[in-house]
Amino acid sequence: MFKAFLQLLYPKLCFACQEPLFPSEEFICTTCRIVLPRVELAENTPNWVRAKFDGLIEFDEAHAFFHFMPGSRVQQMMHQIKYKGAAELGVFLGTWAGDALKKSHYCSEVNAIVAIPLHPKRLKERGYNQAAVIARGLAQSLDIPLHEDVLARTMQSHSLIGLNRAARYEELENVFEVIDPVKLQGLHVLIVDDTLTTGATFLAAAQKIRAAGATKVSFFALAALK
Repeated sequence: MFKAFLQLLYPKLCFACQEPLFPSEEFICTTCRIVLPRVELAENTPNWVRAKFDGLIEFDEAHAFFHFMPGSRVQQMMHQIKYKGAAELGVFLGTWAGDALKKSHYCSEVNAIVAIPLHPKRLKERGYNQAAVIARGLAQSLDIPLHEDVLARTMQSHSLIGLNRAARYEELENVFEVIDPVKLQGLHVLIVDDTLTTGATFLAAAQKIRAAGATKVSFFALAALK
């Protein structure tokens, strides 16, 4: 009764459209669950996410869950996760994405998940790593181990806004370091980040992970810019 009264006074809002949620809804309203732009996971469909990495590195799979567009509901959600402390939303969306990947039989051969890390200074400011909370939900859904202390970001990069992929990769080439290579030996690692734009961050991390002994790498972003 008291909870219902509080919901009237301070209604929980959908993280995507900011409309009040019904009591049966959590994080995202039913309408947004239907209309949020999803990246097609069906086989034999042209994979523009994969095309971002083709010819640049040896990899197995590349997928994203949402199609990112400026000013969209997806951007609103990503902003909430990254800057507004909505860590639980990240876990929820990671779980949702994991369920979709499982139904589509993707990532069936992956046996480790690694999230793109934040620099310690940025992690202290934010309080959590947005990629890690997404990866946590993904790992729970797929029942794949999440290795949170394997990859570290040892240097802060400058702003990447306005840089092309080659310039971004040059900026990021040496910012990551594998701190526990033994945990990666012989594994197929799924590298997870919140957003995919040019793919330079994924490429920089994948180079280090492959060099540390992983036999295969795959990529997953919660949202990708086409």
